[in-house]
Amino acid sequence: MARLSDLIRERASDSQSGGALSSGERSLSLNSDRSWCALIRQELWKIREAVRSRKSPQLAGCIDLAGQLVQLLNQGDELVRWALDGRTEDYLMDNALHVAVLGAKVGVGLQYSQQDLERLVLVGLLHDVGMWTLPVSLVEKREALSEEERDILRTHPERGRRILAGQGSVFEWVSTISAQEHERSDGSGYPCRLMARQIAEPAQIIGMVDTLDAMVTMRPYRKRLTPHQGVRELLLHAKTTFSLRVLKALGDQITLYPIGTNVRLNTGEIGMVMRVNSRYPLRPLVAFSKLGEASELDLSQVTSAHIVEVVQTGIVL
Repeated sequence: MARLSDLIRERASDSQSGGALSSGERSLSLNSDRSWCALIRQELWKIREAVRSRKSPQLAGCIDLAGQLVQLLNQGDELVRWALDGRTEDYLMDNALHVAVLGAKVGVGLQYSQQDLERLVLVGLLHDVGMWTLPVSLVEKREALSEEERDILRTHPERGRRILAGQGSVFEWVSTISAQEHERSDGSGYPCRLMARQIAEPAQIIGMVDTLDAMVTMRPYRKRLTPHQGVRELLLHAKTTFSLRVLKALGDQITLYPIGTNVRLNTGEIGMVMRVNSRYPLRPLVAFSKLGEASELDLSQVTSAHIVEVVQTGIVL
């Protein structure tokens, strides 16, 4: 008798094309996800400490790990579900990981090459390195910032650009993209008020998923949005701040019903989204649990059933 938690682990390790992995491969994939997170945290911790000590950080360790993340996302979406679950102990550190994962997922939807996906991951991991040059009291302040404090905070893209640009040719592109991450298509961003095509597409991707992560991550001073609410907010209200092309890729790859979202069908059943169908983003694969027994339904294959609403339930992962 299969339990929903077992089914989640199995489906999270299935490939995007729907091919199932063996139990040994599933276990290896999950262990690889955890190992990647642990290794990249170690690298980012060393980078943070170097930056705070005004030393030149060593970034080479992030290059291989960027390639590993692209391979992990080819194997399954467990890291995507993790990146959207809202939990954090160190916001800047976790944000770097989340943005790398979600940005790469969007890049997959845009059919980026392996090399471009790896570079996109690097930008995601290092996009806020300039924040570590600022006083911790400012970065972690829970109260509203003064205008002077906001001005100081808005210097972090240029601070980060200078750090990354000094790390050799591999990171010159990364430095340029990270410096544009807070620019917006309508000119409302910073630090240079760039508009539309003046902003590189990878910078728009990183800016978009960074915004999504800020919406869905728990913070002490506000209530988080669910992944469904966050994606919906972007698709409905961010058409002037991000290009339609990157918003469409977000909708296709992460969708209005991200992995881990609890939904109610027109049949009355409540289940959890287990896998996104990129060709039919509103018709994912949904898992159900009744009396401890799990079943699943691929809505792209069943025209009589569809999602009517997102719900908050007691389903345990």
